[in-house]
Amino acid sequence: MSQAEQGLSPERRRDQILRYLSARDRSSVGELSEVLGVSEVTVRKDLDALEAQGVLTRVHGGAIVSGRGRLELHFAAREQEHLEEKRRIAEAAAALVHSGQRIFLDASTTALQVARLIKDRTALVVVTNGLYTALELNFCTGITTIVVGGTMQRRSSSLVGSLNYDLLRRLRVDIGFFGARGITAADGLMESDIDEAQLKQQMVSAAGLVVGIADASKFGAISFSAFALPHEIDRIFTNESAPAVVVSGLREQGINVEMV
Repeated sequence: MSQAEQGLSPERRRDQILRYLSARDRSSVGELSEVLGVSEVTVRKDLDALEAQGVLTRVHGGAIVSGRGRLELHFAAREQEHLEEKRRIAEAAAALVHSGQRIFLDASTTALQVARLIKDRTALVVVTNGLYTALELNFCTGITTIVVGGTMQRRSSSLVGSLNYDLLRRLRVDIGFFGARGITAADGLMESDIDEAQLKQQMVSAAGLVVGIADASKFGAISFSAFALPHEIDRIFTNESAPAVVVSGLREQGINVEMV
C-alpha cells in the first residue's frame, strides 16, 4: 500500500476523483492512479463505490461524472462558503420554528442548514423549492414536505417556473425563510435570477412573517431583481461582520436585524 493510500481517507480520495473527473469529459483508471498516487486496484474500488452512489458512470477503462455528481459537487462548493456563519444564522432562525406551523424554506444553502435543525418538530408543514432541502426532510415522520417548482435551475438546485404561481398565490405559511444574493436598505432582498426572484416574491406575499437569512457577504451587494422590499421584511438574521451602514439603514426602516 502506498503512502497516499495510507494517509488519505477513502472519502477524501473519492472526492478528489470526482473533482478531477468533473473538469474533464472522462478519465482512465491508469490516469487516476497516477494523479492520486494510489494503485489501480484502489482506483477501481473507488470507482465502483462512486458508481453505486450514482455520482459517476463506469466506462471501458475509466469513468465519467454523472449529472448528479456534477450537481452535488457544485452545491457542495456553495455550501462550504461562509459555512460557520451560515450555521449560526440557521440556529437563530430555527428557534422561530415550532411544531404545528407551516413554513417556507427556499433553495439557499442557509435554508438547508435550517432544515437540518428542525427535524425534531412534529405536525410541521414545510414548503420548499430546494431539492436538497426536500431530500433532507424526506424521512422526518413529523414533517410534511411540499416541493413547488417547474424548471430545475442548475446553479441553485432549485425549481422555478410558471407552473408554480397559481398554486403559490393560494398558499399561506406562518414564516418564510429567504436567502438572498444581495441586500441593501433601499431594495431589500434581491436575487440574480428573475424566475427565482418571482417565486420568492410569491412566497413573501404568502408568509405571515418574512425572515431573511444571509451572511454578511450579501450586505451591500446589488443583484438583478428585488423580491422582498424593505417594508415587506420583518427580520433578518446575519453574522456580526455585516456592514454597519447597511444594518443601520435596514433598522431605520423597522426591520429587526439580528447579528449572531
